[in-house]
Amino acid sequence: MNSNDQNGNFEKKRLRPRYVTDRSTYTQPEFDSDFAGVPATKHTFKEQAGMFARENVYCSWRRLGSLLMTVLPFLGIMRRYRVREYLLNDIMAGITVAIMQIPQGMGYAMLAAVPPVYGLYVSFFGPLVYFFFGTSRHVSIGTFAVVSLMLAGSVNRLASTASTEVNITDSLTRTEPSIESGKYSAIEVASSITLLVAFFQLGMSVLRLGSLSTYLSDQLVVGFTTGSSVHVFTSQVKRVLGLDIPSFSGLFNIVYTYIEIFKRIAETNIASLVISLICIVLLVLSKQFLDDKFKKLVRTPVPMELLLVISGTSLSYVFNFGAKYDLEIVGEIPTGLPPPSLPPIDIWVTVVSDAFAIAIVAFTINLSLGKIFAKKHNYEINSNQEMFALGIVNAVTSCFSGFISSASLSRSLVQEGAGCKTQITSLVSCSILLFVLLFLGPLFEYLPNCVLAAIIVVALKGMFMQYKQLPKLFRHSKTDFGIWVVTWASTVFLDVTYGLGIGVGFSLLTIIWRTNHPQVAVMGRLEDTNIYKDISIYQPVFELPCIKIVRFEASLYFANAEYFRNMLYAVSEVTPTKLKRLRLRVEEKLKKKKDSECTNGSQHSIESHNSCSSRVSASSDESLEPQDPLGLSNYDSSVDLSGLGHDYVDIEVTETSADIEKPPASVTDADLKFMIIDCSMFSYVDITGVQTLAQIIKEYDEVDIKVILVSCRHNVRAMLQQSGFYKTLSADRLFLTVHDAVLFAVQSTSKHLLEYEKTSSIVVHF
Repeated sequence: MNSNDQNGNFEKKRLRPRYVTDRSTYTQPEFDSDFAGVPATKHTFKEQAGMFARENVYCSWRRLGSLLMTVLPFLGIMRRYRVREYLLNDIMAGITVAIMQIPQGMGYAMLAAVPPVYGLYVSFFGPLVYFFFGTSRHVSIGTFAVVSLMLAGSVNRLASTASTEVNITDSLTRTEPSIESGKYSAIEVASSITLLVAFFQLGMSVLRLGSLSTYLSDQLVVGFTTGSSVHVFTSQVKRVLGLDIPSFSGLFNIVYTYIEIFKRIAETNIASLVISLICIVLLVLSKQFLDDKFKKLVRTPVPMELLLVISGTSLSYVFNFGAKYDLEIVGEIPTGLPPPSLPPIDIWVTVVSDAFAIAIVAFTINLSLGKIFAKKHNYEINSNQEMFALGIVNAVTSCFSGFISSASLSRSLVQEGAGCKTQITSLVSCSILLFVLLFLGPLFEYLPNCVLAAIIVVALKGMFMQYKQLPKLFRHSKTDFGIWVVTWASTVFLDVTYGLGIGVGFSLLTIIWRTNHPQVAVMGRLEDTNIYKDISIYQPVFELPCIKIVRFEASLYFANAEYFRNMLYAVSEVTPTKLKRLRLRVEEKLKKKKDSECTNGSQHSIESHNSCSSRVSASSDESLEPQDPLGLSNYDSSVDLSGLGHDYVDIEVTETSADIEKPPASVTDADLKFMIIDCSMFSYVDITGVQTLAQIIKEYDEVDIKVILVSCRHNVRAMLQQSGFYKTLSADRLFLTVHDAVLFAVQSTSKHLLEYEKTSSIVVHF
């Protein structure tokens, strides 16, 4: 017997405990009166400010220690560092990551439109500063493809070396290029933007906006990064083919890039293409077949990227690839570290929007990776501190001729897989990079750029694998699928910066649509219980005659108030205004009929006239007011309401009978006497929502349908009280639960039975 069969038999044999309750029904005021809690103490603004100051603004050694632990998280990590258990793992992971940092740093610097050596500076200063301020123990800080690509757009637009850059948006809108264009070098522009990004991140951390990334859903981030990877791939195609084509920026730049590539495809440098293909094949084979076997031996993947850099540099130096085959090489790499200097800030006004977008994206990627590893290894990260850490990292890096740092997905996965325990790994990696910068930098001068391009292309494999999510996403959520596709399409075909903004806007629109058009459930009762469920989902439940129970599954506010009212009209099949107009027309017709039949009053006796008036009055009353409010004429057995629970209304009728437990047909508008609105899903109600409720209640009261509110939260009731709502609806028509309201409605309708069946014996028990 398999486990599923065992579980199934267990469920069948399980003895479920009985749920029995015996209590009085409660309106909300009755419950509050009987079980009143301690009212919340209201404080003035001055009192609240004083309380905040006493709790947060004070000095003590303990508070100083707590502050240091928050601002410098490495102190807490070092206090609990287990040397024997962690050190060897951190050293091995640091060596592995350093091997990846060298080629990726150089490649992503080239992607950011700056010379490759500046990527090594970022790879050194970024992890070093993050070690002191970061809270994640496993992310690898340094260069990252998406951020480098976003930065490249501004660098190409403003740097003096970007003479072949074409701005499609400017040409379409016929605007003149910025007056700053060509004033600064590429690295000066990149460092300036990096410093502005740092100020944005530091400012948001001070304002405690670390949770801002929660507005970027996983689908939006994945769609954006996947779309950005298309741009990254496109930017490397020309280097793989060895083509000298201009860079395009602005709307539809990717389309113009491929048009230019196909125009010049005949000019492909065969040597560059062959070297790139060899590197790509070796990298793919290594990652596909050798990494897993190699990890079993030394817990690290094959350092194929570093081997290709070394071999490519050596062969290029020996055979003079640059001059003989016209290959573009890295060029001069200075030894040592750059001196600190403040980047120019007069271009900030032209790159504010770009810098803000980069700041958000870099932080979001960093925080997303940090949360993944924190959850896996059972520790916490502080989102505001992460924002602060990235701000400090970018501020320091910008002053040492660096550009924007962020967490790298590929390196972080390798770092964690290599056994990393803490950010000591970063110190080991930085030590190796420092040695390279001080002594080995010039050895990479002859490295062909096509080798770096091949490394970047293969590194995008993980990004492109995200396309596999689409079929599953489409099956599970069409809305999330739409966010993914819209963000991806706008990123690819418009531009990276536009894609992020459009993705965020579309995500917010889906939220607005879902809150504006929430589900409206018609509730029915499960026989012999106090359970009420959606009749469209649970077949055994049924509606009670004369009672309509509705649940609006969202908060009630200005954006969905009108939708709420229209849906109530639809599910109740009663539009009060139309019904009122119909009654007025009926009354008018009856009045005309009465006048026409009684015009000859002088020819008839007073008795005849009275008889006429009586007939018309009876006819009018019969038409306007149903004589069978519970639909008793349709039933022929005794009324039994005992199934409503211990707090039931028991009605015994000797001559006529009805069973409101299971009506044979759905409730019609002629039967409706009570509209019960389940407010349990209202997390808040605004003034417009209160006004809509008041209007609905007034309209239904005018057609003799009572509206009852149930399960209102405290803050909702407080809003009703403050807005004067109880002038429209008595607080006695707010009930604790749906079942309390149903019992009240049944008790109220039973009084009509006393008038309807005068010869019946009716006994009501509570």
